[in-house]
Order: sequence, then C-alpha cells, then structure tokens
Amino acid sequence: MSDSSDMNRANQRYWETLARKWQTLRDQDQLWRKLPQQPELAFEGEALAMIQRYMEDLHGKQILVVGSGDNYVAFALAGLGAHVTSTDISAQQLNIAQQRAEILGLEIEFHKADAARLQGITDNTFDLVCSSNGFFVWIAEPGHVFQQVYRVLKPGRFYIFYDVHPFLRPWKNQVAPLEMEKPYTVTGPFVEDTDGKPSFEFHWRISDLLNPLLDAGLLLRQLAESSAKDARFWEGFAYTSGVDPGLLDWQNNPRAGLPAWLTVVAQKPAT
Repeated sequence: MSDSSDMNRANQRYWETLARKWQTLRDQDQLWRKLPQQPELAFEGEALAMIQRYMEDLHGKQILVVGSGDNYVAFALAGLGAHVTSTDISAQQLNIAQQRAEILGLEIEFHKADAARLQGITDNTFDLVCSSNGFFVWIAEPGHVFQQVYRVLKPGRFYIFYDVHPFLRPWKNQVAPLEMEKPYTVTGPFVEDTDGKPSFEFHWRISDLLNPLLDAGLLLRQLAESSAKDARFWEGFAYTSGVDPGLLDWQNNPRAGLPAWLTVVAQKPAT
C-alpha cells in the first residue's frame, strides 16, 4: 500500500479504533477541563506566544484547527473567545471532543475532513489555521495540506503550527548515550500493525515541511526552535508534569541539547 489516499484511510481506521483508549487516558488527569481558563496548557514550543503576537485579540476571530485530535488546542482557542472549527479525519475523535465541549460550555463546530482535502470547508474563511504536535507524523503529503491551508485562509491571515522538532527523529529513545537509530534523510512511511490494522507514520525533515509550504504560496514569517520545558517530554510525553528534572540537562540526557519543538508562522499574501 503506497498511495497516499490509501495510507490516509488506513490511518483513519487506526484512529477510529484508538479513540476510546485515548479518551480513557486523557480522562485520568482531566486536563481538558482546565483549558478554557488555562490555554497555555494546550500548547508547546512558542505556538501560543506566536498566536498572541500575530493575532492579538482572538475574540470573534474565525479559527480552523486542522487534524485536531484530542482537541486541546480547539478548547483553548475557544476559551480565548475565538469562533473555532475543528476538523479531524476520525469521527470518533470528533464525537469525544464534542461531548467534552458541551460539558465545558464551548461552542465549537466539529467537521470530519481529511486534512489533505478539507472537504466542505469554504475558501477564504479563516483568520488563523492551527495544527499541533502529532499532526504531521500522520500526513503522507504535507504539500496537499499546505495547499488546503492556503485555500481556506483569508488573504493576509496566518497559519501557525508546532510539532516535535525533526532533529529529534533520528535518535534512539534512551537517556544516554546519544545513538542514531536511522538517518535524518529516512522519512518513512514507517508501518505499524495494531490488531491487524496497519498505520503509517512519517518523520519529515524541515525541508519536507517548509519547501512545500512555500510552494503552496504561503509566506514564511517566523520560526522558533525550543527546548522541552518539562521533563515529561522525555518520560513518554503526556500532559502531566514530569518527575525527573535532570532529564532537561543535556549532560545527563544528550538529546536535551537538541531543540524539542519547531514552531512555524506562515502567512497568506494579502493580495
């Protein structure tokens, strides 16, 4: 199976199956309940700072969260007063998020769509498009996503995303020593099999993200490369605080000397 649409469908089936498991995991800490009042908990890297810099007041702004997953970013932005549309390829993920949004009293529009097509989303509609950690690893054709982002943004408005920094992808998941698991140039697809259901992951390089972003017509406005601020990043990433702050010291954990997060700000030209 090599066609990108086939891989997207396989990943959709995978997330339909895993959605309830992740619901249970996220209900253990109940963090989603805090996000409207503490939006910073939904973001890593410099994403929230960039959103607040480039968007200023979010009240009444039209925001699209693409590949919304657990929808923490959607809850946070809605709590800041934005009109949020949440899209994801998994109907189960969206159903869970909708139930939580109702509990939180948030008015969010949930829309099932492939990020590479954004079917049903109107051109030139949004002031801001966002995607967050764990999105691009599931995307077979980043260029198709950027073309859709360009299409749905209003002229002059912004796409801001953050994700795990590509420089972390080649290394083995261990504290020390620093050992390479694969070359940086090997990007996938990497096939996983869960209960007979395959899924396909990708480890894109910076060039694999930024070149098609520029080819789609978006303008690159700012990059940020950030270290992990909490040891949880190195302990099997979760939203609860880490327990070993020594993991943030590169002399104990050499990977901590590399950037953990990549934040990108792009803009659709005004004309």
